[in-house]
Amino acid sequence: MRRSGGVVGLLAPAVSWGLFWGGWAALLPGIKAELALTDQQLGLSLFAIPVAAVPAMLLTGPLAHRLAQYTLPVVTAAFGVGVLLVGLAHSRAAFIGALLLIGASSGGVEVGLNATLAAQEARDGRRLFNLVHSATPLAMVVAAPAAGLARYLGASPEAVLTAISVLVGLSAVLAIDRRGWEEPASAATERPRQMTGLLLMLGAVAAIALLMENSVEQWGAIHLVQQLGAGPLIASFGPAAYMAGLSAGRMLAQWQGARLPDRTLVSIGGVLGGAGLAVGAAAWSVPWAVVGYAVAGGGLAPVVPTLLSAVGRGIDPARRARTISAVTTVSYAGFLVSPPLVGTLAGAVGLSAALGTVAACGVLVAAGGQLLRRLADGPTGGDA
Repeated sequence: MRRSGGVVGLLAPAVSWGLFWGGWAALLPGIKAELALTDQQLGLSLFAIPVAAVPAMLLTGPLAHRLAQYTLPVVTAAFGVGVLLVGLAHSRAAFIGALLLIGASSGGVEVGLNATLAAQEARDGRRLFNLVHSATPLAMVVAAPAAGLARYLGASPEAVLTAISVLVGLSAVLAIDRRGWEEPASAATERPRQMTGLLLMLGAVAAIALLMENSVEQWGAIHLVQQLGAGPLIASFGPAAYMAGLSAGRMLAQWQGARLPDRTLVSIGGVLGGAGLAVGAAAWSVPWAVVGYAVAGGGLAPVVPTLLSAVGRGIDPARRARTISAVTTVSYAGFLVSPPLVGTLAGAVGLSAALGTVAACGVLVAAGGQLLRRLADGPTGGDA
């Protein structure tokens, strides 16, 4: 690392982003009580997050094209302000306004981080996606019980969110990288080629992987309670095991992933992720379900980072930021669709069968990984 930025400057926003979202669920009951919101009012208010996130993700690509290495610090700083405003909100209107900023800036951080990762990989010739993306689930695993413990000890949601906002602000400073995104001339040779369809398909593969990921995050604990009779504490082990597997799998992919072609890594991830989720869904005991979720996390771990890394290396530098923005936004659809889709399926066939159906999507991820063959020739132009 030189001066600021570098790997630490990438890890810091990934960690602080994970700290907020990991602790968010533990803070919501207190926020709901302080603002005297009904369940319906809270649900409608939370809808502001995805409403703001999607257009912000699309706009962050052009923003990154202009701001380059300063994109990530800017959007991370905005995210820190949003976190602080949520804690300071004392009315439903102020809460919704803060959530709009949270959604927009959170989406901006996702795209800004991925665009910066792709640019630094190209500049420095070092793969970083799996390493940096491993930090977020690890931070979420730590943040969830930490926020719950802080609340148990009497800390208000405002105090916890203020502390998190300070950490986010610090990460924005650490993210400043004055080295720029310049690349060797040999890395910027453009070979025009129609890529929109391929990039959309790769985004769809990432969306399917995120659909599978979010099904465990949102429904794993509920499955352990409803189907296997686990208590609240034991049930929390399901999502925690999944997150731990996700972090460990990405670290392993960072360490040994270069030994395999990207398409093979993604395909193996799809198979293992689907198999682990199937075991978790069909498990006859809590330990087996937790093991299944951990395997699912480890399997799916490298899928999205590897896809984004391959896209970053396979597209011309002049279009990299916009392309990463588009692919990240398409992949986000899987995150948004997962909760209502699994809920609807669960209402029709039961939660275990619904999770088993989602597990079958691993076959689609495995097949979709082979699309990366078409990016193997190196930087290409495109109109994505």
